[in-house]
This record gives sequence, structure tokens and C-alpha cells, in this order.
Amino acid sequence: MLSQVDKSNLLKIMIFYSLLSYFIFPAVGYKLLKSKAGITNGLVLGSIVSIALWYKIGVKKIELE
Repeated sequence: MLSQVDKSNLLKIMIFYSLLSYFIFPAVGYKLLKSKAGITNGLVLGSIVSIALWYKIGVKKIELE
């Protein structure tokens, strides 16, 4: 069971990762390549970064009881 603090932390982490994956990295990819391929590459790279951050940092911030 997740405590109320863990639920709040999880929500913040997931919002941050979704911003990285679906807004920030695709926007940077578009700015760099000026094409749809840049957006696609940004989505892929953003998703990889989000997964890596989850396993490296996010997992340690949530405790299951």
C-alpha cells in the first residue's frame, strides 16, 4: 500500500517524466531537425531517458508498505 506522501511523490514523478517524454524532448528534437523525424526521435529519446531516470532515481523515492 502506498502512503499519502508516496502517492503525492509518485504523481509528481510521473508528471515530470511525461513532460520529458512528450513535450520537452520532442520540442528539442523539432528545434534541432526542423522535421517530424525530430519529433519522433525526441519522443523515443525522451522515453528512454524517463525509463532510465525511473530505475536510477524514481524507484528509490517510493516505498511500498
